[in-house]
Amino acid sequence: MNSGLEELNSLIKAEADVLLHEHGLMRVLDGYGKVFVGGSYFLDLMTWRDLDIYLANDKMNEETFFELGKKISLCINPSKMSYRNEFIGRTEHLPLGYYWGCYTAINSNAWKVDVWSISSEEFLKKQQDVIELITKINVQQRMIILKLKNSVYSHPLYRKKFFSIDIYNAVTKDNIYTDDDFRKWLLHNRAICL
Repeated sequence: MNSGLEELNSLIKAEADVLLHEHGLMRVLDGYGKVFVGGSYFLDLMTWRDLDIYLANDKMNEETFFELGKKISLCINPSKMSYRNEFIGRTEHLPLGYYWGCYTAINSNAWKVDVWSISSEEFLKKQQDVIELITKINVQQRMIILKLKNSVYSHPLYRKKFFSIDIYNAVTKDNIYTDDDFRKWLLHNRAICL
């Protein structure tokens, strides 16, 4: 099981690199600010095909962000793109910024690519948080996180009510090791019943 999850992580990360580099997404994004590919890509904990990309740009506006959206669509050929303006929406758990949610495919595998344009200050905080997190994850915890993420990724509440950060916190801060313990942890810490 462990080697299977490692192989899955490596396979998904290789596909992500195709999107980022061979399709030219990084080159496009570099033209609009400082880029950080965070989340499970940076942590080397990929269990599904999703990229979290942050772009630091203190002068971004809607017109420029839509120009960026056109360039993204031309390089990764998405079947769908969704837009958010969180300067207006101000959704509780989301960054203050502009967002493209892109749905595309690599080797017939469905991918979701999240691109956030945020302030330099928020960008630095996102970067620092994930860099700090990676220092807290030991080899044993890494495998537990991969197993937990793999077991919940298709749950309807995942990425709506609870998130990867909950798994990372449960494992690194509270020594959660099993699916059952994680369910109890979610109920106790987040009042979420799986």
